Amino acid sequence: MPNARRPSLTIETRTLLHLFLGAISAWVLLKTLPKFYKGRLEAIDNHLLRVLRHPENPAIPIGPKWLPQAAQDVTSLGSGTHLTIATAVLTGLLCIDRRFRAAGFLLSSLGSGLLLCQTLKGYFLRRRPDVVPHLARFDAGSFPSGHSMGAALAYLTLGSIFSRQVAGATAKTYLLSVALALTLLVGVSRVYLGVHYPSDVLAGWAAGLLWSGACAQTARWLQHRGNVEPPMEPASLTNP
Repeated sequence: MPNARRPSLTIETRTLLHLFLGAISAWVLLKTLPKFYKGRLEAIDNHLLRVLRHPENPAIPIGPKWLPQAAQDVTSLGSGTHLTIATAVLTGLLCIDRRFRAAGFLLSSLGSGLLLCQTLKGYFLRRRPDVVPHLARFDAGSFPSGHSMGAALAYLTLGSIFSRQVAGATAKTYLLSVALALTLLVGVSRVYLGVHYPSDVLAGWAAGLLWSGACAQTARWLQHRGNVEPPMEPASLTNP
């Protein structure tokens, strides 16, 4: 009798696993580079910031005239206000479906992740870059980037949750790709606007991806134990 075929990993699990391993690599890289190169990491950061500005006037970013305003619009997607709105919309959807434990887990995951971000900022106390003029408002603390970490936490977590409610690899890939694109765009905009070093953004992505991946795996473990409601089945797609 042939052996039963083992079920393959879902696309969400594979994606989060790859992101999780990538985040570990990025975090290790950021922790080891300063030890090997001492002050060279900040020199690379400053060089990349200058590359994005006109040499004769560092107050003017490269690109078309509409790009700085577009970058400010994109960077706002990583603000506390926008992340709160996105989280509230999904939490409301879960509550309407009477999946209160899943909603509570979502809120606790994102809330604890943002608390971790503020803790890291308070620990490192890195000053903001001053090699180019800033094109956006910011609060104290540069490392890690709060917008980048918040975007990774919120959009990848929300994308993972939504992708589990649809059938088909194409739809799942689309949702996860949109979540990843939003995360990347927010981080890049922070560097373009001159309010974060590139290493701040990389660290924010890494920490956000680590936390998002850990929360996703914890959710699956709790669902297996029955402590959190399982994902909703896309009835309209699975039931003819």
